[in-house]
Amino acid sequence: MHDFLRGARPHLLGLMLAAFCLGSAAQDYPSRPIQMVVPFAAGGGLDLNARNLAEAMSAQLGQPIAVANRDGAAGTIGLNAVAGARADGYTLAFTPAVPLSSEPHRLKSLAYGLDSFRYVCQVFDNIFAIAVPGNSSYRRIDDILADARKDPGKVNYGTSGTGSIPHLGTSDIEATAKVTLTHVPYKGDAPMLQDLLSERLGFGAVLVSSITGHLNSGALRLVAVYADRRHPSFPDVPTLKERGINVTYSVWRGYVTSSATPPAIAAELAKRLEAAAKKPGFLDAMAKAGFDTTWVGQAEFQKLIEEEDKLITTLFAGEDFMVSEPNRG
Repeated sequence: MHDFLRGARPHLLGLMLAAFCLGSAAQDYPSRPIQMVVPFAAGGGLDLNARNLAEAMSAQLGQPIAVANRDGAAGTIGLNAVAGARADGYTLAFTPAVPLSSEPHRLKSLAYGLDSFRYVCQVFDNIFAIAVPGNSSYRRIDDILADARKDPGKVNYGTSGTGSIPHLGTSDIEATAKVTLTHVPYKGDAPMLQDLLSERLGFGAVLVSSITGHLNSGALRLVAVYADRRHPSFPDVPTLKERGINVTYSVWRGYVTSSATPPAIAAELAKRLEAAAKKPGFLDAMAKAGFDTTWVGQAEFQKLIEEEDKLITTLFAGEDFMVSEPNRG
């Protein structure tokens, strides 16, 4: 072996040493604390997901997990930091779909793209729904569509912003059902919910996990969900497909890290995350909070994002969603 190495070409020797170092690094991983970047503010549903999973994940990895909220600019500030972080597996982002799906199509100046990340896993499949005030006359999605057909543009609805997944999903409802609705974009769910609760909106397109308290109190009701299955916590609420509207959307939440992170380290990270996400205590806590835990591994997660990107590219074609600066609300 010694004679072979001495006679090997320099570039071949370099490749062998690099492979050895990467293998050794993966075996030792993790040897120090990991930073989990959450690209939205503390206190929200995403932050709750991240902190609960960080606790379970820390026990699996044997290292502390530090949650860092890098919020602003619709999640793009946090993801930009992870894209440019050292590619050693010690900095990762726990992110929803928007900063990776719609924002790269909207923002001219965005520094990252889909190829800036290595996709580790999906942990949640967050279902969003059409929600109405508790005393609304709308009992089913059919009632909303009937009103919209009678008076095009009369029915208004709110979302967390232009180009958001709820906006795209509801635009699909308009196209499929051949109706005209009036979109009212907000800077996040919180201000939209204030107007929905005050009955200034006909309905809101919103994540179910964001309004569990309002649903349990009766202040809001669900009339349909955008997912391909009913929400486990609200099994009496039909899907849009069940009501004859062929529209299906969901909002994943998962982990990404820098694209240059060694595959062996990303695979080890995915394996430990899977074990953490499938712990009964974690699953029970998330179910009570209204979250649907859905594990998707590396290859399938990347394929999901690539297919979603193709879909959103088509949806954005011809639409005036492109802006110079992100929504910073």
